[in-house]
Parts: sequence; C-alpha cells; structure tokens
Amino acid sequence: MESQPVAGSLTRPCIKCRAQEATLDSRSQTVCRDCFAKFISNKCIKQIGILGKEIRTPQGSTRRYLLGLSLGVSSTVLLHLLSENVEFQLARSRAAPFELTVVYVDSSCLFTPRSPDDSDEDKPDPITAETLEQLRQRYPRFTFQRVPLATALGLRTIDWSTIPGLTAAPSPSPSQTTRLLSLFDHLPSAAARADILHILTRHLLVSSAQTAGCHALLLGHSTTALAELTLSETAKGRGFALPWQINDGPLSVASYPASVPPASLLVYHPLRDILRKELAIYTALTSPPLTPASPSHGAGNNGSIEMTPRPGVVVSHKDVSIDDVMFRYFAEIEGNYPSVVANVARTTGKLLRLLGGGEADGEPKQGLCGLCGLCGMPRDEVGDRRWRGELGIGEGEKGGGLCYGCERSTRG
Repeated sequence: MESQPVAGSLTRPCIKCRAQEATLDSRSQTVCRDCFAKFISNKCIKQIGILGKEIRTPQGSTRRYLLGLSLGVSSTVLLHLLSENVEFQLARSRAAPFELTVVYVDSSCLFTPRSPDDSDEDKPDPITAETLEQLRQRYPRFTFQRVPLATALGLRTIDWSTIPGLTAAPSPSPSQTTRLLSLFDHLPSAAARADILHILTRHLLVSSAQTAGCHALLLGHSTTALAELTLSETAKGRGFALPWQINDGPLSVASYPASVPPASLLVYHPLRDILRKELAIYTALTSPPLTPASPSHGAGNNGSIEMTPRPGVVVSHKDVSIDDVMFRYFAEIEGNYPSVVANVARTTGKLLRLLGGGEADGEPKQGLCGLCGLCGMPRDEVGDRRWRGELGIGEGEKGGGLCYGCERSTRG
C-alpha cells in the first residue's frame, strides 16, 4: 500500500487539503490540481442549485435545460461540469437532476466560400461536425443538435419589418443562406455584423429552448465574458437593457405579429463566478483534456461565433468589432487585475429590472415602450430620444420598433 504524502514532506503543500503538492495559483492561493478542479465544479453546481430552486416541476417529472454551445472553452467546460453532476447523482442511485439538450448554432456559412451552384446550404463545417461527434460520444446522456444560422430568418421572435431591405419567409427555404449572406453584406460595419450575429444566435437558442419545452436556457458566460458584454453593450447603446442581458432570471420573448402576450424563459449563466483564465486551466485537468474539443477557430467570447479573426497584429481598425476590442482589453486586465473584471460583473449584477423583474406580465415603467423588434430587449423611449437628439437625428428619420443599438447596427 502506497503511503500518502504528509504536509511536512511537501515542498509547497496545497493551502486547502494540505495533502498534495500545490501546482496552481488560484486567487492568491496555491492549490493542488484536485482542489482547483473541485473549486471550479462547486462554483458551477452552486448556480445550478439556485436555478433548480426557481423551477417547480410536477412530482415525477425532470427539469429540462438547454445549453448553448459555442465550442469555445467556457461552454465546453460547462457541458463537462453538467455531465459530471449528472454522473455523480446517478452513481449514488439517485435520479438525474435534469435532462439536457445541447444546441450549437452553426454560422460557418458566413465564413466558408460557396460557389453559386452550391445547393447544399445546410452542409456543416467538417471540423465542427467532427467536434460535435466527439462530444456526442463523450457525453451520450445528452442530446446534441446543430442549428444552421440561416434558420433564424424563419423565426417569429424577430420583427423582420424593422430591418431594412429584408422580409422574412414563413419557413426555411433553399434561398435562406443566400438571403442571410445578403443581410450581412448590407450591414454597415464589422461591429454591426458581429452584433447581428450575436443577436441571431441568441434568438435561435431561445427559440430552440421553447420548442423543446425546456425550463431554462444555460449560457456559458464566464465572469470575464459578462464584463466584456457589459462594456460592449453599453458602447453599442444598450446600456439600459444590461439587467436583462447580464443577470440571471426570466426573459420576455415576443412573437410577431404581436397577437399574443410575450412568453417567458429563464436564462442563467452557471459560470458567472469563474474567470475565463480559470476555465482555460480547468480544460487541462480533465481526463481526457477538454482542449481538443474546443477548436480555436470560430469560438466566440460571448457565446457566439466571431465575425473577425483575432490576429496578434491589427491590420485595420475598420475590421475590428467592439466585441473584439473588449476581448483584447479584458484579456490583459484579467491577467494582472482579476478583481477589476469581477467588480465590473458584480456591479452590473446589482442593476434592477424595471419590468417587474422581467416577467412577461410586468407593467412598463419609467419610459419603457415594449421590446426591441430585433434584439428583444426592453427599449428606453426617453433614453433613445435623447440619443437621437444629441446626434441630430429627427424623430421620423429612424426608429420604429428598434432600440438605439439595433438602429445603429442595421442602419449605421
């Protein structure tokens, strides 16, 4: 029988268990690999437990969640942690705490060159298809789905009449990818293209969760990603809607034409208390490592696919989106001043929603005038009017059912 190392024989014992050599630095503490992995797992499962208390299911039924998978580090780690939680419960002869559907929104059509006579619009990227198959084999208890981005043009959760030069088809058709590419070609900037891509991806995840009858949508935003989202959405002109985008809770989902009241769906971020650099470390601690399942191309920092690459040297600032700028900024801040990143996310988390907590039956207050027809977030009528006045835009020139941020993304 092997003897366990004692603290006195260790060069640098783990500050938590005192039984193993500390090989990692975790928030000013030196810890071993096992304690670090447990720390990450506990942070996630704590949030899942909070979500479970929010959902009341009939006796004998199971909670159903949908996970938005970007194939990036954060969402892949979240998938693994959820699988560990299920296996842990089943190993103790307990029922699975939830059923999970994993949805990947495939936007490869925006980056893959296609010939004019290419009729196979739903053809997945080979690397993406291989990665998804690896995940299916590794996590057989979960259901995986790939949703082409072009199917967003058939959603009723977007008011397509508010988008210049585009009308929605009632269902996906052979020309959907061509119409999607045309939409992105007419957007005014790289920042606008990244913004609309993020919005369409979110709509598809929400719609998939509703169609599957899920109780909640889980997004893999880390503390770092939430901080990035806070500043980027504020810069785009959606600062008013931050409580609905950053905080956990119910989200109102409209349907157009607006013949029925908005539905409601819970949206949660189980990794909100973990930094991105901590998740990157965790990928190497699993067996086998998670890194091969997270391709470096295409994985977005905010749970979507990036419109522009992240080269070491910026050739033209016109090709860099606001999201890219925030990613680079917080990548530097996170390394040297992680508390600053956490403070941004925590401060935003204290903001209150003005629609009765975000429920679908909440009454508008303080200038709110319904939901934006594109991003689906609450609009601030007073704030949007002030923005237009400062920019010299007349009341009748732009607007309709869009918030200020979506006006700028679609019209420039």
